Amino acid sequence: MTKIVIIGSCRFGPYEILAVPNKIEGAWNTEEGYQIACKKFYPAMDQCDEVWMYVPDGNIGEHTMRDLLYAMEKRKTVRIIGGVNK
Repeated sequence: MTKIVIIGSCRFGPYEILAVPNKIEGAWNTEEGYQIACKKFYPAMDQCDEVWMYVPDGNIGEHTMRDLLYAMEKRKTVRIIGGVNK
């Protein structure tokens, strides 16, 4: 069974799939919130086969870009779903 992690901005939520980006109350879009999210997503990326990056408007934010670079560093297959950076 293929294991998949979805990364992307919370701007496009709410998502209906489990284990996706969720806003962290009081720390959304901050470095603190990002570090909390990393504790969930980086171990998941370590174990997954593929990372799907959801960017429907084509704009990749700072935190999502850092997640993408982490996935690439781990040599994961990355699929970008959505538009292209403008």
